[in-house]
Amino acid sequence: MNSVSIIGRIGGDISLRYLPSGKAVASFSIAVDQSYKKDGQKVEKTSWFDIVAFNGAEAINQYFNKGSKIGITGELEQQTWQDQNGGNRSKVIIKLRSFDFIDKNTDNEQPDRPKRPDPEVKVYDSPLPEVDDQEDSIPF
Repeated sequence: MNSVSIIGRIGGDISLRYLPSGKAVASFSIAVDQSYKKDGQKVEKTSWFDIVAFNGAEAINQYFNKGSKIGITGELEQQTWQDQNGGNRSKVIIKLRSFDFIDKNTDNEQPDRPKRPDPEVKVYDSPLPEVDDQEDSIPF
């Protein structure tokens, strides 16, 4: 199983681009703060993670900016390439599967970016479909 969940703050501007197919892709980094005690002293550490989002890329770009707190779930993916000197390089990214709004933080609004409206929440009142659990063709 390849799954990772983190909560952190977006560390810079979100890069939104479009594939030739028209699908949006957002790239950004998240800073995750950790603290622990070493020899009785509190030690604080910040880890940085590169995130690539295909699902929800436009929503992430619309509702989040630098400093926004976000929760993400995704999977680790190792990317490899050759640098201009012919050396092999690699890095691990998190390929986003889903995200959550963690807090509403207006202190981190950027002065050059307009304030974004709260996301619209849709509630569906349609009943759930009937499920026939007596069928013999269940594949397990």
